[in-house]
Formats: sequence, C-alpha cells, structure tokens
Amino acid sequence: MSDQFEPGYSFPKVERIDLVVCTWNRADQLKRMLDSVFRLIVPYDCSLRLVVVNNNSTDGTSSVLADISEHKFFNRHQLLVLDETQQGHTHARNKAVEHLDSDLVMWTDDDVCVDANWVASTVADADANRAIGFFGGKILARLEPRKPTWIAENWDLLKGCFAERDLGDQRLVFSESRLPYGANFALRTSIQKQFHFDSSLGRRGDEVLGEDELDLFRRMLKHGWEGRWNPDSVVDHVVDASRINEEYIRRYFVGQGRALVKKGEAWHCDKRRLWWESLLHYLNFRFKRQFAASPAWLAQLIRSGLAEGQYAQLKEQGVGD
Repeated sequence: MSDQFEPGYSFPKVERIDLVVCTWNRADQLKRMLDSVFRLIVPYDCSLRLVVVNNNSTDGTSSVLADISEHKFFNRHQLLVLDETQQGHTHARNKAVEHLDSDLVMWTDDDVCVDANWVASTVADADANRAIGFFGGKILARLEPRKPTWIAENWDLLKGCFAERDLGDQRLVFSESRLPYGANFALRTSIQKQFHFDSSLGRRGDEVLGEDELDLFRRMLKHGWEGRWNPDSVVDHVVDASRINEEYIRRYFVGQGRALVKKGEAWHCDKRRLWWESLLHYLNFRFKRQFAASPAWLAQLIRSGLAEGQYAQLKEQGVGD
C-alpha cells in the first residue's frame, strides 16, 4: 500500500469520475435509472464515465445497454459496459473496481433515480474535504403505486427494507453505527482499489442479503479513513409492487438473519431451536394477522425471518453438525 494514500493524505481536486451501477434482470428499472443519469449536471471541469456491470441478466438488459451507447450524453462523457458471469452483487462490484480509472468512484443501484445535482454536490463536498475518504447521501424510498397502511404504520422499523437512508440536513462524520447505504455513496478511487467488497456478503439473485458496503466502510474506518454525510447528495429509490408485500419483508429479514451469523452475532448456535423458533413465530404471525394491530403481527414475521436466516446460514456453514 502506498504511503501517500494513508489516512491524512490530502487528495487533489476531482477531475475524473466513475459512476458505477451493477444490474441483474431489471431492464425497465435500469432504463429509468439511466434516463436520470442523462439529466445529471456534471461540473464543466470534470469528465464522467458511466460503468455498468451486467451480472448475467437474461431479460432485455443487453438491449437497453446497446441502445444507450449512441446517446448524446456520451458526446462528452464515456460509457463502459462490463459482464460479470459469477452471480452476486459483490462479484459485480469487484469487477467494476478492477476497471476503475478516476479520482472518485460513485456507486448507485439500477432501481434509483438520481437527482440532477447528485454528481455536482458530491464532487463539491469531496473538493472541500480533501482528507475525507468516503461520502454518502440521502436515499429516499418511493413506493409505487402506493405505501400500504401497514407499512406506513411501521415505517421506522421497515424503512431499511426499502433502503431509505436519511441522516438529516446537517453534515456529519460517519461512525461504525452511522453509515451510508449502497444506493448512494462515493469513495476516493485510490482507496477503493485498496478495499474490495467481501464476496461472502451482498445480494445474489433473489437472495436479500446486503451488508457488503457496510462491511467495507467499517474496514475503512478501522484503518483510519474518515467518512462524511452530505445531505445535498440525493437519490430516489423506486420500489415497485413486487417488493411491497409481506413475503418480501420476510425474505429481507431472512437475509438479515444470515448476516447476523456472518458477523458473529447469532442469537445462538442451536439449529434445531432456531428452526422451531422460525416456525412458531411464523404461525403466530399467521394467527395475529387476522385480528391484531400491524405492529404485533409484523414483529412475529420479522422474528420468523431472522430465525430462519440464522438457521440456514449455520446449516450452510456446518455449525453444530
């Protein structure tokens, strides 16, 4: 590792930006996301390269990417399309890291709409804080066609399921318990190349397991790098009807249960007990769903998912066999 990139180093002004999005079977959402990218205000003295990693998509993603190559946006900026055949969000992210060639890398997702000032506000913050290693901003969840009453009633508990992140309108320094989320963060590229994503974490296909960017940030903090919250950096996370239901909520917490084991925070290591806990909480959920207020039955649904995720991960790791 080069000494010049140790914590405390003052980075030069940002001139080159890599904007990275990894995608898997979301052609329609990706097209909407790219339309928002084409409306970005990019500082006149900066060049931007859009890096899209196609992670084994079998829908119309390839056609979408072929269609945009002639867009007028790329009269000034660049496009790089990469293919990653190993399934998983972290594999796709690490593929992008291998090809980065910039001062600053900005990460987002294929189901967002970025604010027109997203790049400009992030670059301004990076140039004003030359020793800061990473940045994060607001993610505002937009549930379409609507937010059901039971989700609205429990929004503080459920907003993480829909990747909403809003730490307020004041700039602040990140800590291990206060970090940005994956749809809106940026790193100095020279640091990103030193810190890859843990491929045992992150989403794979329909499996809702995240934690990969949080793990990355925590490793950076332990190394001494500081991160900064930028409230002017904003993206909308557009959530469609396929994820606005109880099944998705449960799958999300199954993923969180798996993450608990990976972080060494499992409730316990008795797989048989976890299996029964998952079943009993699920039966309680089904029973209470008929008559109880939403916080009561939702708590059972969440506990069922967490227990199943821990059971599945312990079984996969062979713990207790």
